[in-house]
Amino acid sequence: MKKLCVLVAGAVLAASVVPAWAIPPFNDAFKKMYVKEGSPLADKVGEAKCNVCHGKNAEGKDDKKVKNEYGKAVGKYLKKADYTGDDMKYPDVKADDAQKALAEGLASAGKEKSSTGKTFDEIIKSGELPAK
Repeated sequence: MKKLCVLVAGAVLAASVVPAWAIPPFNDAFKKMYVKEGSPLADKVGEAKCNVCHGKNAEGKDDKKVKNEYGKAVGKYLKKADYTGDDMKYPDVKADDAQKALAEGLASAGKEKSSTGKTFDEIIKSGELPAK
């Protein structure tokens, strides 16, 4: 009986683990490119965390499976599979080629227009988060 309880508890725990969809290299590259320590944007990014690119689900809860409009723009240029998994293109994320690809992807996303009519770069450079 004790083994069964442990087995059931383990299965419940495994089923409740939610994978993190945002990956650190994207977040780190965003901060390196746009965020100056101690700036108002740094505080906003620190508070928003993953929600710089991700958003809320239909129930209004933070959801890493949901991308906001900036996250969708970034997703056009940067692919998670290039930085994670077995067949990743950039296994050494700190290598120059990986850092260059991250910077280029974010720069391309920054040139896209948001629903406000401003580019994401314009919004970020004004000290605001790229998407709400």
